[in-house]
Amino acid sequence: MKRVSIGKFVSTRFLDLLTLLVVAGFLFPYLFMVSSAFKSRLETFAYPPVWFFRPTLQNFTNILGDMNIMFYMRNSTVIALSSTLLTLLIAIPATYSFARFQFPYREGIAYAFLGLQMVPGISIVFALFFVAQTFNLYDTHIFLILAYLLWNIPYAIWMLRGFVAAIPVDLEEAAMVDGCTRFNAFRYITLPLMAGGVAATAILIFIGVWNEFSLAFFLTSLDARTMPTTIGFFMTHSGIKWGPMFATATLGTFPVVVFALIVRRHFVSALTFGAIKG
Repeated sequence: MKRVSIGKFVSTRFLDLLTLLVVAGFLFPYLFMVSSAFKSRLETFAYPPVWFFRPTLQNFTNILGDMNIMFYMRNSTVIALSSTLLTLLIAIPATYSFARFQFPYREGIAYAFLGLQMVPGISIVFALFFVAQTFNLYDTHIFLILAYLLWNIPYAIWMLRGFVAAIPVDLEEAAMVDGCTRFNAFRYITLPLMAGGVAATAILIFIGVWNEFSLAFFLTSLDARTMPTTIGFFMTHSGIKWGPMFATATLGTFPVVVFALIVRRHFVSALTFGAIKG
């Protein structure tokens, strides 16, 4: 019995150490980027890398003053939040209909949505560019938001469908027997129970839109440019401006981290959804 306990203790500690190493491996590039954002130009180019240095805010001063990087961060925030909210407003009712109602070609339509989600954005970027030019929507927030819906809505439907299907329909029927309409049964019963799935979907969509480059690059020029498209600002004829680039990347990841922290409780519950019965 004692041997079993010791063996279990060793295996648990080994798994803990392995998990720590994996997490450290994933965090190292990010921590290196953040630390490099506070280095001077000479320290950024130093080889081997400098690990102990006096932090400086010069890189942040350059991008906030000379490059006005907050303008592009504001664009990214507006576009990512708007696209995420619109996606959920459309996808949640659509997902509910797929999970609860029977209608002709239901599965075929669902798989058609999945097929749309698999279409690479770069493959139709010139068609989207033509549409934007035709309707005078080029370099506008609204067109970029609508363009992202083409991929986000199918993705959200397939993400949320499993969560809705896992919620017993008996709960809604009991509420309707007590006098609730179907809409109120969905609002007060189903929607709160699928909050974890909604949060997880929102995080993944927000991150996807925030990091998207190809559509933002081809469908904008100045007014609606987003953070990922600023990568070209740091590639000059004299070389790559690593310090300002790292500072921009550090600022660019900040809204995503904050958004994830806000909804982390629901996200964790979504990851463990269905893991425990009882």
